[in-house]
Amino acid sequence: MKKLLTYVAGKVSPDSVFGRHDWRDEFCAELTRMTGFEIINLDPIKGRGDFGLNENDSKLVFGRDCYMIRSADLVIVNLTDDISVGGSIEMLVTKHYHKPLIGIARQEGKFRKAKKEIRGRVFENYTDPFVATVCDSLVGNIQEAATWIKHYVANPVPIKDLSILSQALEYYKKEFYDADEIVQDCEKRV
Repeated sequence: MKKLLTYVAGKVSPDSVFGRHDWRDEFCAELTRMTGFEIINLDPIKGRGDFGLNENDSKLVFGRDCYMIRSADLVIVNLTDDISVGGSIEMLVTKHYHKPLIGIARQEGKFRKAKKEIRGRVFENYTDPFVATVCDSLVGNIQEAATWIKHYVANPVPIKDLSILSQALEYYKKEFYDADEIVQDCEKRV
């Protein structure tokens, strides 16, 4: 059975929508059943107390998570409506290490909507731009994640990396900067 080291980003607090911090074990076991691959849970919460991890040592906590993401075959971010800043940062760390990133965002949740009103305008089939730009695949549930994993293992596709930042910036500059009077006015004030 093929083994995939998997880092699952998302809420760690027992106060999250999952109601407990150890939800990743069941999640990875379910993905194992659905994909036929052994999904090995690189859980950032496990073992924290076992080796004396000091939660006040930010470089240690962040460094350990970066190490796990770099070691992973793939990263899945559970984009619940209450996702933490850590989960968001882990998405960019994933791109730094050029790893596949699957985002699970339910339809009509915080990140995906059939219609979303922003500043008086209604946008249809809206996906949060920070999620759409960073994720290699955006799915609605665990079954769709399993389908993507099986397809990716059989037919690897190009994976996004941090060049998404400069690509987005260049797109903005080329297509919209000249019309963006607000940014230009701010730049003139400096």
